[in-house]
Amino acid sequence: MQKNIKVYIPIIITVLICLILIGLFLYYQITTPHDGPEKLAGKPREREDEGGIFKLMGNGAILAGALSFSWFLLKKKLKSPFPIVKVGARKAHSIHTYTGWAALALVAIHGGYYLIKEFTKTDNLTGASAFLLLLCLAIYGYVLDRKKKKPIRSAHFILSILWIGAVLVHGGGFVIGTGVTMAVLYIGLTWLEKKNLKPADAR
Repeated sequence: MQKNIKVYIPIIITVLICLILIGLFLYYQITTPHDGPEKLAGKPREREDEGGIFKLMGNGAILAGALSFSWFLLKKKLKSPFPIVKVGARKAHSIHTYTGWAALALVAIHGGYYLIKEFTKTDNLTGASAFLLLLCLAIYGYVLDRKKKKPIRSAHFILSILWIGAVLVHGGGFVIGTGVTMAVLYIGLTWLEKKNLKPADAR
């Protein structure tokens, strides 16, 4: 029992740090006045495409993370009546680790740019919390590849859910769009499978 608890100690520490970072973000959002249209007169507006490829890398990290998480959903489809779905599930498993590390690399580059370019930007606080959770998630995944133990597997899954929550706070609309797309595809596929498995006389 004590050994199992030790597995979760790094998660607890990481989550506490992330809660502090998100708490600071909320504090600054509430207490710091934001420039309204009238205050921007004579002041150049920020371009929507500011950050360029580095902003795209943040979106790419979300997509890579979504691909990695898709294995959790698709592993239940290994016995699908559709051969193409079985192939897709096996592919999701084979790229799971690589897409996870790709997400971490993209987040590091994306976050590094904004820390250098706009160190005082409050969004960096939520970005840092998402990065810490993803880093912890990657470490647990690395250990899990070498030690197939249930507590480590559970910790890996918990961290993935926490990361989704943190990146939702940080990424907003793009994260929601990605999640909704995945949900619609999964629900639609499940519906087709159930429809296909119905007895002929019940159709």
